[in-house]
Amino acid sequence: MTEGPLHAKLDPQRFPNMSLPMAAILGFVLERQYTTPALADVQVTPDGHVLGWPSEEECVGHSMHLGVEADLRANLSRLGMAAGLDQQEWTLFAAMVRSQLGIELGELAGKGGS
Repeated sequence: MTEGPLHAKLDPQRFPNMSLPMAAILGFVLERQYTTPALADVQVTPDGHVLGWPSEEECVGHSMHLGVEADLRANLSRLGMAAGLDQQEWTLFAAMVRSQLGIELGELAGKGGS
């Protein structure tokens, strides 16, 4: 995948207070490695918990609880706003989140969507 404005705007280095789990989830969504280990898989359980599986061999098979879906959805939405994503970038980001995590982000808040 090529580097573009979306990836530059969402780069965790722009957000020094971003947690490592959030950076790992963002890397999974954007297909980038922002943490070591990176996440090989992220799943949302039927009861709304977010679990991740590290990609490093010594960690294979061990899941990590990364939070709850409602908080992750809110954090990803706030990240998009803080990053200054335009409507086209938001649409792409929301599609990537939906594809990778199965989470719907909805409309870009604060942009006067209909």
